[in-house]
Amino acid sequence: MDQVHDIPLPSSGRFLRPPERIEVPHSKRGWYVRPRLRRGLFVTRYNRRVILKAVHALRSQKRIAALDAEQLKQEAADVGRDLRKGRLARALVAQTIALVDEAVFRTNGFRFHDSQIQAGMLLGAGCFVEMATGEGKTLTAAIPVALHGLAGCSVHVVTVNDYLAKRDACETQPIYAMLGLECAALEHDMSASEKRAVYQAEIVYCANKDLVFDYLKDRVGFDELSPLAYRVQMHGSDQGPILSNLDFVVIDEADSILIDEANIPLILTEPRDDALSEVFVRQAVELAASAPSDVWELADKLGYRTLKPERLRSLMDTLPDPAPEWASLAVAEELLVQAHTAQERYVRDVHYMVEDTKVVLIDPQTGRPTPDRTLPWGLQQIIELREGLEISKSRRVIAKQSFQGYFGKYHKVAGMSGTLKEVGGELRRIYKMPVIPVAPNRPVIRFLDQTWLFATSDQKIDWAISRITELTKQSRPVLIGVTSVLLSEQVSAALDRRALPHDVLNARYLEQEADIVARAGGVGRITVVTNMAGRGTDIKLTAQTRTAGGLHVIILDALETSRLERQLFGRAGRQGDPSSYDVAYALDEPELSRLIGKNLVSLLWYSYAVAPRLTKPLYFRIVALRRAKLEKVRRIRRIKVLKNKEKRDDLMAFTRRI
Repeated sequence: MDQVHDIPLPSSGRFLRPPERIEVPHSKRGWYVRPRLRRGLFVTRYNRRVILKAVHALRSQKRIAALDAEQLKQEAADVGRDLRKGRLARALVAQTIALVDEAVFRTNGFRFHDSQIQAGMLLGAGCFVEMATGEGKTLTAAIPVALHGLAGCSVHVVTVNDYLAKRDACETQPIYAMLGLECAALEHDMSASEKRAVYQAEIVYCANKDLVFDYLKDRVGFDELSPLAYRVQMHGSDQGPILSNLDFVVIDEADSILIDEANIPLILTEPRDDALSEVFVRQAVELAASAPSDVWELADKLGYRTLKPERLRSLMDTLPDPAPEWASLAVAEELLVQAHTAQERYVRDVHYMVEDTKVVLIDPQTGRPTPDRTLPWGLQQIIELREGLEISKSRRVIAKQSFQGYFGKYHKVAGMSGTLKEVGGELRRIYKMPVIPVAPNRPVIRFLDQTWLFATSDQKIDWAISRITELTKQSRPVLIGVTSVLLSEQVSAALDRRALPHDVLNARYLEQEADIVARAGGVGRITVVTNMAGRGTDIKLTAQTRTAGGLHVIILDALETSRLERQLFGRAGRQGDPSSYDVAYALDEPELSRLIGKNLVSLLWYSYAVAPRLTKPLYFRIVALRRAKLEKVRRIRRIKVLKNKEKRDDLMAFTRRI
C-alpha cells in the first residue's frame, strides 16, 4: 500500500483575518500534530528514489508525451481532482511531476534533471533546500508550485525584488498555462484593484516586501471592524482585502528574507505634523561633529556608540541659541546619537544615494535602491540636511510586521537558496523544518586563483585593471564584484582611463539590469557589479567563452558575510562550466574598520609595513574570525527579537507611505 501524505485543503471560503482574531483551522492544527507524516513521503531518501524511478518510467512509456495540448490540460485537471482529496500517494506525486516535466519540455526543449526533481519533492514537503548556482531553482520551484496549484491551493512564490519576480513569472507562465493554471506577477506600482486581480490567480510571483505591505494595508483597513462586519465586508470583491488566502509559499533566496532581514520589521507609516525643525537638526549635527571623543560610550559588538548621559547637559550649554526641542532631554540625546551615527556610519553612494532631491537608501544585502524605506528617529532628517535637501516630516507608525511573523501564517512554508549551509541550524530551530542540500547535476568546476592584500584601494584597483586586461585577452568574460555604488564608479573610471569597454550594474542602472546580465557571459565582456548581481543572476556563457576558461570573478571588497561572498563567486561555474575567481582587499577600505575594528586595522597597517607577505594570511584569518563573531552576535540578536516582540521597536525599520 502506498504511503500517504497530507497537503493543505483548498482555501475557498477561508479568509485572512486581522492577527488578533485569527482562528486556527482544524486542518492547520493537523499539520503540526503529525510533522513526521507530513514530511515522510518526500524527505526520506528511499521515498524520493521510488518517486524518481516512477517519473523515469512514465517518461519511457511516452503516454504523457503523446497527449496533445488539450489532453495534457485535461490530464492535469484529473490529477488535480485526486489531489483535492487531500491525501497524496507516491504514484500521484510521480504523475504530477511527469506532467510538469512534459510541460517544461514543450516550452523549453529540455527536461528536469534528477537533482531538480528531488529538490522539487523536498520543497513540496515544506523543507529548505540548498541548490548550487545555475541548477535551475526557478524551474525547480514549478514542481511544488504546480502540485499545490492543481490541488486548489493558493500559491505564492516570493523573491527579493520585482525584477526577479517578473522574470521568473514570465519564464514559468507557459508551463503553468499548459497545466490549466493561471500565473501572475505582482508589481510594486500596481493599484489596489490591479493587485486584487493578481492575487486571484492560483499562482502569484511577488517580492517579499510588496507581499507583506499588502497584508499590512489590509490589516489597517479592517482592524476597526467587528468580526461580523469584517466577514460581510469581505464578500464584496471591491471592498474585501487585497490578500485573502495564505496556503503555500515558496521563498526564493530564503536566507536573505528569513535571516538577513529577520530583525527588520516592515512598518506602514503616515505623516505626522510635529516635524523636527531644521534649526534643531542643524544644531545637533554641528554639536555631534564638534563633540570630543570622550563623550561617547565604547562601541558595542556591532560597532554602535551612544552618548554618556552625564555629558548631555555640558554639550547643550555650548549652544548659543538652542532650539525649543532641546528642552526635551530624551529627544535631544536621541538626535545627538543619531547625528553621530550618520557621521560615522552613513556614506553617500555606499549606504544611500541622492535621486530627484530625495535620499534613497541602498539595501546592504541586495545592493538595490529602496525608495520606500526611510530611517527612523531623526536619522533620515539628519542625512537630508547634510545633503542640502528639504527635511521631510516625521512619520507615525500605524502597522508593522516581521517576515517571520508573516510567513508563519501560511499552512506550509518552503524555501531555497544557494547559501543555506551557514544558517541551517537557525532555520531548523525557528521553523522546525530540515535544511537539505541537493547535489549539483554536474560537478562544480570553480577554483580560487589568487588572493591579494594591498595597502591602498588605488593599488588594488590598478592590480584589478591589469588582471582584467590579461583575462580579456584570453577571450574570458570578467565579473568585478564590489559592495558599493561609489567603488563601482571608481573601478568604472579606471577602466575608462584604460579605454576598456565595460558595463556597470549598480543601484543607478536598474532598468538596464536584464540587458547587462544577458551580455555578461560574452567574449571578453567586462561587468562591474554590486551585490545586485549576487542573487538570482544567471550569467550564461557562449561556447567560445566556455572553451576559453569560463567566467572569472574578481571580488574587490571585504564583504560582511561569507554567504555574500559565496553568492558573488557563485555566479561562475554553473552546470559544470569552468570558472575561477580572485579575492583582493585593501587596508584602507572604508568598511574595513567597521568589520574588524580600528585597532586591528592599525595593527595590520604596522604589520604590513614590516612584513607584507606575513600580513596577508593574518588579515584573511582575522576577517574570517570577525565575520563568524558578527554573525553569532546577529544570530543571538535575531533570536531575542523573535522571543520578545517589544524589542522590535528598537530596530531600524522599513517604511512605506500610504
